[in-house]
Amino acid sequence: MVTALNYVREAGSGKTHVGDHANWPELRYHDNSGLPWVANYPVGPKNYGDAISGTYSLLSAPLGNEPALDFRKEANFVELAAYAKTHPRVREYLGLGHDIGDIRLLSLVSDILDRYVHRNGAIGLDPKALLPIYLPIEMCLFDRVLPVTVVVPILFLKFEFPNLRINDSMSIGKLSEEFHLARGWSGAYGDTSNSLVESAATHGLFISGIEIENENWLKLGQREMEPTSYPIEIIDTFFAALRIATAYPTGYAQIVSVPVNWADSYAAEITPVSGPRVEKYPFFFKEGYWQEPVASVTRSEAVKVAEVFVSLQRTLETADGGKVRVALHRLNLSATRVSEEDGIIDCVTAMEALLSDGTQEMTYKVAMRLGALYKILDSRRATQAFTEVKKIYAYRSKIVHGSADLEKGREIGRGEGKIATIDAAIEHLRNAFFVLVGNPAFLDPKEIDRFLLSDMVDAPLPGAG
Repeated sequence: MVTALNYVREAGSGKTHVGDHANWPELRYHDNSGLPWVANYPVGPKNYGDAISGTYSLLSAPLGNEPALDFRKEANFVELAAYAKTHPRVREYLGLGHDIGDIRLLSLVSDILDRYVHRNGAIGLDPKALLPIYLPIEMCLFDRVLPVTVVVPILFLKFEFPNLRINDSMSIGKLSEEFHLARGWSGAYGDTSNSLVESAATHGLFISGIEIENENWLKLGQREMEPTSYPIEIIDTFFAALRIATAYPTGYAQIVSVPVNWADSYAAEITPVSGPRVEKYPFFFKEGYWQEPVASVTRSEAVKVAEVFVSLQRTLETADGGKVRVALHRLNLSATRVSEEDGIIDCVTAMEALLSDGTQEMTYKVAMRLGALYKILDSRRATQAFTEVKKIYAYRSKIVHGSADLEKGREIGRGEGKIATIDAAIEHLRNAFFVLVGNPAFLDPKEIDRFLLSDMVDAPLPGAG
């Protein structure tokens, strides 16, 4: 590192060159919604790693007989590379002996140099200051399983509190400025299309205790970008609980893997994070929704979300878990569909999964059982729910049979006004879930039928918000 620091100091003489980080993220906020967004700018802070790893040294070296400086030929780096090749784990992990592996080793030294100079300057080497920068890289090199915290930014909602614990491993937490910048950093040659949609989150779902296999650095990068490396069912169940408990439009566009005490690279003061992009959010988020005021979740609403989530998790582990899993999947799909026709089909499929026993007269039985659930939730709406579900079924029938006359079914009369059929379907599905997670015995439709006959229930659930 002493030699590397000398290369940084030589940049002023023209023997080496220090460039700039490109595509640099900057955090901003929308005027109307107050939501954050990350812009990328062509030029960022100095990249001191260029002094030893860039090709600029060769291009910028003064003309004449004096050879250009080449860090790869320095005795200290040659000795480091030779030592690394004698260590089986490091040799295999980096693929040393191949061009890409040798370049990766140089890149790690370059990143450590860049972080060190940004924090401590290039005057001299302080081993105590270097250690906290080096050790996270060493952990990544040697540990075969790496701990991560999974963070899923919650789109287009604000929260009236900084943090809320859900269980031992999960919480809702405020996203820091450092996190926003890290997830907006894409590297000098990376994808800079950090969208206004995926930036629009003040809080996220935090899941700790996740581990990723670390066979080699290439496979680590691949695994971090694969959705299957993450607890997708838990994430989707949380967002279903959020929809059930609040009805607010939301979703997620990223699953972010945040290293715990390790790092595979640095960029100035940013420790890059990884993770796949997805599109599990309402389609209208892309249509300038970030310019509009958004809902704010209170602590009491968030507590309700946590309670619904815990109840859903418990139910998924029972004999009824299969049909609840199907219904949750369809609920989430209905909230993210581009076509309201597809959303109607999703909602009715979910209702049938929850309330049907597979016998004939499906429409009547599902409508009657949903009406029964409203006798617990809000008895004044039981008849209304029964009538509306039959109209939802009629609209679904037109859709699946290719009727050319769909317009008459797109809205349902409610009181003196009207409601979109898709909105009514999602509302009734949400409320059915809300009652069922509090009264799991009703996951057996026969118990709902008995309740209809007896007009009694052991554990009534308070009304939904």
